[in-house]
Amino acid sequence: MLAAGRLAPPLPGVDGWSPLDAMARTIRSMPEVSAPLFVVNPVAGRGRAGQILPWLRGELRRRSPAARIVETEAAGHAVALARDAARAGFDRVVAVGGDGTAQEVLNGLLDGGGLLPMALLPRGSGNDLARGVGLSLGLDDALTVALGSGRTRVDVGRATRSDGSETTVRHFGAAGGVGFDAQVAAVMAGRHQAWQRGRIGYALSTIWELQRYQNRSLQLTFETADGSREEERRVLFVAIANGAYYGGGMQICPAATVSDGWLDVCLVGDLSRFEALRQLPGLYRGAHATHPAVEFVRVRWLEISGDADTRIHLDGEPFGVLPLQVEVVPLALTLVVPAATQERASGATGT
Repeated sequence: MLAAGRLAPPLPGVDGWSPLDAMARTIRSMPEVSAPLFVVNPVAGRGRAGQILPWLRGELRRRSPAARIVETEAAGHAVALARDAARAGFDRVVAVGGDGTAQEVLNGLLDGGGLLPMALLPRGSGNDLARGVGLSLGLDDALTVALGSGRTRVDVGRATRSDGSETTVRHFGAAGGVGFDAQVAAVMAGRHQAWQRGRIGYALSTIWELQRYQNRSLQLTFETADGSREEERRVLFVAIANGAYYGGGMQICPAATVSDGWLDVCLVGDLSRFEALRQLPGLYRGAHATHPAVEFVRVRWLEISGDADTRIHLDGEPFGVLPLQVEVVPLALTLVVPAATQERASGATGT
């Protein structure tokens, strides 16, 4: 019998509360061996993740009776659930939502020692990590993959930010950014109506922010295959990509792959507002790659400082302001993928 439902414990961080204890109270029995945990963010994708719950429960009764479903109730809840999933007896964690949900799950899995693979059921606004690994965005196909045996190891990015008194570290799966794109991400994080969080809302927010945004002066240090490199430049934004996509399907770094041990950096220079608006639609097909103000750098590590109010985002989620350090963590995460993806990855690595 499939058990599913909302948890109702105090929020993560309250003394005496354990995600494992809460899970046990909700499920009322430990899961069987080889049972997946589905972590559902019901508000992801303007509520689309929550809307599929009746379908998902029905499919899992038929296809994976040992599966368990838990809905998240607050920011950070998915981190706690994923961190304790191995100890609770699950064999994988399926992130049901968008890139923000996937980011929380992968951080929880890595915090827990990286013992379990992560699967994706993409129902968010972006779904760029899913695109980057060749995962279908169709529900039935994605669920088949999530319950399957295909596996591959992928890189993750590790971002570190310090304000002088506190240091914050967060991993990301798809991409991060500094500057204008992070400013738009911060604005979108405050939008709550469904239409505001869709493509129309994103486009309107982009146009509005572009009217008042000032390009930023940054100091950048890269660790590349040719050694360390330092420079100062004025930019519209800097994108830091693990895979090819960000921003809901924009091919920001078309040559990037998630398992090559590198991060691809896209530097978009000191464009005027008019030129930036003219170039933004081309990001979806990678047309910006040939623009003279755009440069790509492949790095293992980078540091960015500059104007103190310059914003940062990771997988579309706000991450404060500069300064920032980012490094690649090669093959840190096991991802459940289509069999064809696993075969390509095995051929590329010789395993």
